[in-house]
Amino acid sequence: MRPGRSSIRGLALASLLAIIPARAARPRASAQLPGVDATFRAADGWALHARYLAARDQGRQTLVLLHGRGMRKEFWLPLARALRKAGYGYLALDLRGHGQSATGPDGKPATWRHFKVSKERNDYEGMDLDVQAAVAWLEAARVPQESIGLIGQGLGGSVAVKYAALHPKVAPLALLSPGLDYEDIPIVNAIRAYTGRPILMVYGELDRTASEAVPILAAFARHSAGERETTVVSLPAVHGDRLLTPALAARIVAWLEAPVAPEAPRPDSLH
Repeated sequence: MRPGRSSIRGLALASLLAIIPARAARPRASAQLPGVDATFRAADGWALHARYLAARDQGRQTLVLLHGRGMRKEFWLPLARALRKAGYGYLALDLRGHGQSATGPDGKPATWRHFKVSKERNDYEGMDLDVQAAVAWLEAARVPQESIGLIGQGLGGSVAVKYAALHPKVAPLALLSPGLDYEDIPIVNAIRAYTGRPILMVYGELDRTASEAVPILAAFARHSAGERETTVVSLPAVHGDRLLTPALAARIVAWLEAPVAPEAPRPDSLH
């Protein structure tokens, strides 16, 4: 009997789904990421701070890590350690108004708590410029754009997919706890424009926003990125802000090693 595509896909995801939920503590602000400090400015003048670790060799990618609203780059500590162990590079960014990136274009302190979201003004939309500045910094450090991928959590995932949709050399893309329109930033059209490249979506089943959004986003991704290029992982009894554990970090690295599911066997090979 010929196995269906869904059953083959299920086998390919078996290792990803076998994650024992664990309670992930929020990293302390003092928990420093491996690497060196990096500073640069967005096109509109925001002073941005990041932590950079170079890839071990040219065969490894460099991931831009984008945290969610109200967080900071130290959120990525479990993943940063796993990436370093596997030889991947990363640039973990404090998005504008967060962490050390709390100085506005006028040189005065500014945090996300004072950001405005309205029809006339959405301060979170400027985060697109933060990603542009991060990628430009990497390119200046001789990291080619085709070696750059994006990983974002929550709002950071929205910013990541919007950038990747407009830059076809950037891949892969991983979204933790994605939503349809965090802070009035809709991403369905961006998912539709992200074509022919691997995408991973991870969510906790206790996260209502992500649980409702992922089936919709994944359906669009399968049409745009591709069936084999789209991977979805749901974790039981886990909320979004407790999602990133060392176990999940290891699974994300495993996905980076093989982000495309094996091709279904041809009919003439099933005998």
